[in-house]
Amino acid sequence: MVEWNEEKEKQILKKYKSRFSFRLTFKIIRVLVAVFLLYWAYMMVVTISYHSLSKTGDRVELYQTLSIDWTYPEVSSEIFAVKKKEITPFLTQKMEIPLERTIGKNSYVVSHLQLTKPIFTGMTHSELTRAYPYENGSERFSFYLPIDPISGAKLIGNQSFDVWDTLEKIHEGNVADLAFSTNAYYSPEQLLQLLEPYDLDVLWMPLYMGELKQFTEGVWGGGDNSIGLYQPWGLAGARVIDTEFKSGYRINTLTLNTIEESQGAMLSNIEMMLNKDKKLAEQLLGTSYLQERYDYLKENGFQAYGAVVTGPVKELLQLKELQEIHSGYLGEIKHWNWHEGKYE
Repeated sequence: MVEWNEEKEKQILKKYKSRFSFRLTFKIIRVLVAVFLLYWAYMMVVTISYHSLSKTGDRVELYQTLSIDWTYPEVSSEIFAVKKKEITPFLTQKMEIPLERTIGKNSYVVSHLQLTKPIFTGMTHSELTRAYPYENGSERFSFYLPIDPISGAKLIGNQSFDVWDTLEKIHEGNVADLAFSTNAYYSPEQLLQLLEPYDLDVLWMPLYMGELKQFTEGVWGGGDNSIGLYQPWGLAGARVIDTEFKSGYRINTLTLNTIEESQGAMLSNIEMMLNKDKKLAEQLLGTSYLQERYDYLKENGFQAYGAVVTGPVKELLQLKELQEIHSGYLGEIKHWNWHEGKYE
């Protein structure tokens, strides 16, 4: 017969405590492994569905890059430019798009657009993050309508800043980008012909799409006989992507050889948006009148009232000769990187 004592009791308790601790630890590990495997399987299904089956991510990416093309005068994004793209466990899409600014013949990544969009709601959040500080502190380009859409009266725009004096003081060994408005509506072809004698690249043209006449949207500024749209829409080089989102190309500049294709691509892309997912398109484009904009372009054609151009500073200065332009805004200045024309 084994004698029972306090030491024996401690040994038995220690033995069973050790077994219990081991079993509990093993059960916790099994639960954690099971949770991890379930999470992994869930994320695999979500990721495969997001990227391969639904094409939701590709469509959001295309619509967002088209929004940059049409509503961001200063910057652009390359074809298939998304740097990061993911779907979170809570079914929120996240992507990061590098934004480039073309100054002269080179393009520089100046900021990133961070997009967050839950799949099953209409809430979309986008935020711009600068990749480097703008060198001369330039502000966003502004454009002014040549005619009051309501009264039909002639407008003069904003003449308060004399960009020509600034350009005269900049050394000729530099290039820059510049925005200006025009004193009338021009077809893109007419505006390119007006600029043809100058050694410049045309990057973007603001377009009148029926604002304040067919519809009123967002904020617009007026005063001193001028009207400027807070969010102008414009024509950029064509962006063409196939229906499977696998291949495509983008035209970087507007020229007499490419302008027809760029106009056709804009109409085709808006029509595609209206037919495929109008609600998503309007969320990412920041408009409630995509159909109205499309209808106006189809019925009235493309009416440009300015441009964003880039080139040698002394070539930009020569635009002062043109009576058709006004309200210049100087963008960024870079050291010489031009390789065409008489300034080579």
